Amino acid sequence: MGNSTLTQPGPNLGISQTGRIELNTTLKVLLADEFVLYTKLRNYHWNVRGPNFIALHRLMEEQYTELAEIIDDVAERIRQYGEFAPGTLEEFKQLTRLNEQPGEYPDWRTMVANLVADHESLIRSLREDIENIDEDVDDDAVESFLSDLIDRHQKMAWMLRMHLEE
Repeated sequence: MGNSTLTQPGPNLGISQTGRIELNTTLKVLLADEFVLYTKLRNYHWNVRGPNFIALHRLMEEQYTELAEIIDDVAERIRQYGEFAPGTLEEFKQLTRLNEQPGEYPDWRTMVANLVADHESLIRSLREDIENIDEDVDDDAVESFLSDLIDRHQKMAWMLRMHLEE
């Protein structure tokens, strides 16, 4: 990945270079996950149809707007730890833990269910990431940052899940 790895001692944050590399590896995967979910939300926002069109169109817009902020925060965190943030679709495709369904335009219920599943997948991954960071690097700042993201994704998943209840 060219200039993506640490080649200098980097910032003196009380974390070893190995620890910063490990943190950034986690954060780069998270950045890719957030970007893939953002893209899926944009796609569904553009293509949603059915009786809940207005409500879902607005909700999806709110969520992709929030994800745009999260994406920026994650990328800036990577830079704070001394590496370049990935920023190409190819990099995101290689790094993400989420799946896409290219060329598929599901009905609104399937869209909502897919988004809930992705938010919940991210929540589970974030919990594992926090556990790994706590064991390997013990960086309270990143653990807190990831914990805040769990709260945000739980709320987004809940808002979507309510559309599936009858």
